[in-house]
Amino acid sequence: MHTTCRISIWKVTILVALASLTARNGAAQASAYASVYSFKGGPDGASPNGLTIGKNGSLYGTTETGGANNCGGDETPFLCGTVFELTAVKGAEWTKTILFSFNGSDGAMPSQNELFGPGAKPVFGSNGSLYSVTKNGGSSDPIGLLAGGTVFELAPPAMAGGAWTETVLYNFSGSYNQPHSPFGGVLIGSNGAVYGTTFSSSYIGDGGPEVDGTVFQLVPPAESGGAWTENTLVTLPSVGLGMLPDAGVVSVGGSLYGTTVESDEAGGCGSVYELSPPGTDGGVWTPTAIYTFGGPPGDGCSSVAPLTVGAGGVIYGTTVDGGSALPCTLLPYLHSGCGTVFQLTPPSTVGGSWTETIIYNFAGTNGDGAYPVAGVVLGENGVLYGTTTYGGIATSGSPCSLSGASGCGTVFELTPPTSPGGAWTENVLHSFTGQNGDGSIPGPLAISPGGVLYGPTSGGGSAGKGTIFALEP
Repeated sequence: MHTTCRISIWKVTILVALASLTARNGAAQASAYASVYSFKGGPDGASPNGLTIGKNGSLYGTTETGGANNCGGDETPFLCGTVFELTAVKGAEWTKTILFSFNGSDGAMPSQNELFGPGAKPVFGSNGSLYSVTKNGGSSDPIGLLAGGTVFELAPPAMAGGAWTETVLYNFSGSYNQPHSPFGGVLIGSNGAVYGTTFSSSYIGDGGPEVDGTVFQLVPPAESGGAWTENTLVTLPSVGLGMLPDAGVVSVGGSLYGTTVESDEAGGCGSVYELSPPGTDGGVWTPTAIYTFGGPPGDGCSSVAPLTVGAGGVIYGTTVDGGSALPCTLLPYLHSGCGTVFQLTPPSTVGGSWTETIIYNFAGTNGDGAYPVAGVVLGENGVLYGTTTYGGIATSGSPCSLSGASGCGTVFELTPPTSPGGAWTENVLHSFTGQNGDGSIPGPLAISPGGVLYGPTSGGGSAGKGTIFALEP
């Protein structure tokens, strides 16, 4: 299925058109912005997630719903989601192709964030296949309505124009005291293993041990066509680590790093954890909480986004709430604050403590964003780019508002200080309106080698089903 968007956009030649679009949307920011594609719902897909940029410059992503197949049966019909490709040729139009439509038994609802807004992006393996997760569907949930979920591989065709082939690498159990609901996407290790998290939880009275999340490893088969082997590296809740890992993991020096939303069953603000690999094959991974969030007003709370690794092993991330600005009170967690961007600096000596620095507190007022669900990406000279799901310039009649923050979200830029210990400088590059074809509720950014930012919005656009946008700072 092919659909096109009547916006010609490519590198330098797009700047004039993008700048005029920015001005027309009422955003007084010095950046070039445009909606590249508006999803139509139904077979076309709806509510896109994060994007990955292929070697050919095309954009690859998933939609939470839409596609060719009905999940839920006649009584509760919905479409199970898609994998898509957006391709642009210099001087020509963007062309969207649906590579695959889920049907429930092979997965349903590709990773939309547990709280709100677009979720994880697919990633490419060394074999040219795309890998990601669905939070529902699979062999334990063939109609795609219940918690279960899959890890899948989508292999490109052997010949141009052929069909992509999906393979379910692993089906998670639909039981509420077993791992399920992988939200955070996957990491492909150097050995071909796939790493990820499940945001699983159990109900009181289920009779089994409570499982509020796992970090898992999938080991590829020794022979082609064999079964992948799942290893649970850590089960949550765990003392110090907390529980509910909404985000996936990143790798630094062989260790895995991730975040948890809550500290324990009583709440709390979660942690950043490290999983150190075993010294021998088949050994036990060692979990360590390298930082526990303190919450407002002095610290962030509840990181739901994947971490980003910078120079020298410095880790950057966001918290969806917490921080010094208190007009926001986010349900269901009831933590005050509009969110933060933080930096974790590794210890100078082995066994020392990591040092956390809040490099920005979102205000949620006066045009600033609120509730950053996505992480940040690194640009040139250490500049960070990211999105907030709410806040920004709250135009008259804005369709977006959440717990103290009006506006449909922002794209922001954080410039590092010129001298050590100085303040980072924030600049709002675009405020989403959700009106006149503009998107609303933005998600994770991808940055091209030329510095163009691409991202999804879960709402807005010409049909109200979400958009893909491009922005050149």
